Amino acid sequence: MRIMKIDTDATDNGNGIRTVIYVSGCTHYCEGCHNPSSWNVNNGIEYSISELIEIIEENPIADVTISGGDSLTIQYEETLMLVKEIKAKTNKNIWLYTGYVFEELPEHKKEIVHYLDVMIDGRFELSKKDLRVLFRGSSNQRIIDVQRSIIGDTTILWGRRW
Repeated sequence: MRIMKIDTDATDNGNGIRTVIYVSGCTHYCEGCHNPSSWNVNNGIEYSISELIEIIEENPIADVTISGGDSLTIQYEETLMLVKEIKAKTNKNIWLYTGYVFEELPEHKKEIVHYLDVMIDGRFELSKKDLRVLFRGSSNQRIIDVQRSIIGDTTILWGRRW
């Protein structure tokens, strides 16, 4: 799996302390993207799923965020394998950023939602860039509570629970 960067102690890409994996490859090409070098799937370093799991397990208090690029575009199958392994081997919650809209996720990419806790959906829109929105770049993007949405058969937005 091609990875641009791994941040093992992040607090800005999800609730709490997180290990953030920046996946190479994206086909959305959003104007004003904060990481356009991640569009090219050949950029970054090759990691095996087991190497990524080892890195994730190194910080026992950090949950996981998958960002990019967009892991649901070019490296979907690898990302699916990764989230399955994370859930099988750890008790960590998983957040995933994607340019896809939750309700419009292509049928052949829907399996992944069963392994996600939160999805930040929607393409970054430069005209809606807003530094005040929590964990997002533009106001059109949503923070979806994936498991509650599956159970309720409707899109439910995530909210901090204290």
